[in-house]
Amino acid sequence: MKLTGKVSLISACGRGIGKEIALTLARAGSDVVINSFSEENTQALANEIEALGVKVVAVAGDVTTSVVILEMVAAAIEAFGKIDIVVNNVGGGSASDIDDKDNPLAEVEAIWDGTYAMSLKAPVLMCEAVMPHLIEQNSGKIINISSLAGRSGMPHVDLVPLSASYHSAKAGLIRYSQVLADQVGRHNINVNAICPGIIYTDGWREISEEMVKNHPRFKGEDPREWFVGIGEGKYVGEGLPQTAMRREQTTGDIAEAVLFLASEAAANITGQTLNVDGGMAKD
Repeated sequence: MKLTGKVSLISACGRGIGKEIALTLARAGSDVVINSFSEENTQALANEIEALGVKVVAVAGDVTTSVVILEMVAAAIEAFGKIDIVVNNVGGGSASDIDDKDNPLAEVEAIWDGTYAMSLKAPVLMCEAVMPHLIEQNSGKIINISSLAGRSGMPHVDLVPLSASYHSAKAGLIRYSQVLADQVGRHNINVNAICPGIIYTDGWREISEEMVKNHPRFKGEDPREWFVGIGEGKYVGEGLPQTAMRREQTTGDIAEAVLFLASEAAANITGQTLNVDGGMAKD
């Protein structure tokens, strides 16, 4: 599948899934506008993409803020005159160690506000920011990266940090994608969501080192082995999920799904949620 002549805008792609998505779309021939929180990561990725022979614009900053979102959109229009593909990869949770005896809800409020900002508000603002351009050109592809956590089939939610806020926000992103698809389909704009399964990214490595060591099922386990083990069915006897494919899931699996939905091969697919999880969830 080729994206030659297309312009892709990808948020939060300094590492992990987002980085692989950006590189995959660039390899397919798309010029790209990239973003991550880290200026160092953003520029390093820009250098990799330039080496592939396509054009790249790098915008570092906090994409949960409208200022950075508008900067990305403006940079794309200034550099390329259009936007064809939007991938909202930003997401995650927000921990808090607030201890406010005068306000027992302060910590809960901080967790939910932070998680909502990353996992739902930022994608919504990006979609709203690009929509006038997509409507004007009467075409566009939007792919929102949700999570298996947003589906009812996600097992063992106790293993996912910030479960209630994260699961709720990711479920909200799925429903938003469905509603937006209905609203903009008449403008030849496709909107879909992808739900990755459990993938050993840099972000998960940081979380899982603590999570796996402290969880009663896996105390002392190498977190890398835990993620590989899910794919291979290693923990079935202990009540943990397995994948039907019996293989480790990778960032490339997600990137290839994005490439498909961004291509003309998916011209008649919209309002859908695609699980890319090796068959872990069945809904």
